[in-house]
Amino acid sequence: MNQDDLLSLIDGIYGAAADAACWPAVQQRIADAFDAGEASLSAVSATAVPWLVAPRSDPEFLESYGAYYHPLNLFWQRSSRMPIGAVATDAMLVSRETLKASEFYNDWSRPQGYLSVMGATLLVEDGWRVEFVVPGKHEFGPSQLKLYRALAPHLTRALQLTQRLGRAGMERAVAADALDRLSQAVVVVDAQSRVLFANRAASALLGDGLSLYDGILRAGVNGQTAKLHQIVVGCARPDLSNAGGHLAISRGPDRLALSLLVTPAKPRLDWLASRQPCAMIFVTDPEAVRTPETVFLQNQFGLTPAEAVLARELLNGDGIDAAAGRIGISVPTARTHLRRVLAKTGASRQAELVRLVLHSDHRLRRD
Repeated sequence: MNQDDLLSLIDGIYGAAADAACWPAVQQRIADAFDAGEASLSAVSATAVPWLVAPRSDPEFLESYGAYYHPLNLFWQRSSRMPIGAVATDAMLVSRETLKASEFYNDWSRPQGYLSVMGATLLVEDGWRVEFVVPGKHEFGPSQLKLYRALAPHLTRALQLTQRLGRAGMERAVAADALDRLSQAVVVVDAQSRVLFANRAASALLGDGLSLYDGILRAGVNGQTAKLHQIVVGCARPDLSNAGGHLAISRGPDRLALSLLVTPAKPRLDWLASRQPCAMIFVTDPEAVRTPETVFLQNQFGLTPAEAVLARELLNGDGIDAAAGRIGISVPTARTHLRRVLAKTGASRQAELVRLVLHSDHRLRRD
């Protein structure tokens, strides 16, 4: 392989690091570079194969490898004792007579035309060995070993990047799903106040006090927009000691203002994204305050059904007498319930109880 082809192949390997879906195509390019039938990528232990990617192999054979044949693989048995990154062929580790007499060779390798093998363990993580193996149609020689050794460090780094990006993507997906389930509106913006993420509750508020113009978050009043952008820019500064702040966003006459809490959002991978998160904005709509269900209050604070009903009625703010009247119980009974509710929730007075209930985690969507 000439230098240009080698560099192109290495470029493809790092392309697969950024997009895991490209690994099968890169594996086939590597197989062709070795004039081999296949190039497999797998995680294995002495007895298990949690995943195995071999794009040119018969799926039934792949399944049988993990289910039965892996412990019988003589090349694996020998190569697993070698240092990480050490490249070997089967001829270097086991005699041809022993290999050809093995069950694995006769029942699994030879039916697929895999008559020799070359490979290495590229990294070990959590007890699993990640291996890149090239099954060949003929024995591998010095030139193939040299090429594999040239590719091995790049394969290792690319696999490490794939794993890290995969974990980061999973963490982002979990975080986004969790935020989407909140009835609390949450918006993530960059330093230019360009919206990078808005959960469902926030999306529902856009057009009602807040809006987007060319992807940038704006308020209905220019002065409030400028103040919002000023707070967001403060979240991008190195010193975050006084970053963030509160802001009220007007919505016109006879409407309650939206309440915004802006907090810094430091990205975990600064070098990775061209548009980095700068701030998280929590938007509260006082016209859409949801009261918790009585079942939630029972589970959250250990209340009886009657105590939970009273606690919910007290959120109306018109006193215990009015709450008792709506429920249909006497005021002395309501006061008895209230004493028990205060004891169970740890609140010292009625106002504290209301604040505690309103800020409990009932905002998590059931769907």
